[in-house]
Amino acid sequence: MRAGRWLLLLVAVALAGCKGREAPPLEIASASPAAEPVMSARRPVRRYYLARQPTHCETYFSDPELDSPVQVVPCPLYLQIGERIRLAGKTCMREGGPSERVVPVVCPDPLTNLEKRERGELP
Repeated sequence: MRAGRWLLLLVAVALAGCKGREAPPLEIASASPAAEPVMSARRPVRRYYLARQPTHCETYFSDPELDSPVQVVPCPLYLQIGERIRLAGKTCMREGGPSERVVPVVCPDPLTNLEKRERGELP
C-alpha cells in the first residue's frame, strides 16, 4: 500500500510541475520562397556504355558535348554481338538486342571503372 501512495505522490508532483509551463510559440512561415536545392533530381547527362563488336568489346561514355575515345576491354560472356550495357545508377541495363534481353545485368568491372576514372575516384 505504501508503494501505491509514493507512486500517486510522484504523479501528482510531476503534473504540478507542468502547470506553469506554456507551449512554445509556433513558428510562422515566411512569405519568401524556399531556397533552391543545390543537387538536381534530373538524370545525369553523361552515359557510360560497354558495347560488343564482332571482334572485341569497348567501353566509352557519351554526352551532348563530347564522346570519349573507346577502350578495348574483355567481353562479358552474356553479351551478344550488337548489344551493349548501359550504366544506370548503381545497376546496369543490357540493351540493343531483342526486347526479352533488355534486362538488368551485373555491371562489368571495366564499365564501372571507366565511370570512377571519369569522376576522379580512380587514377
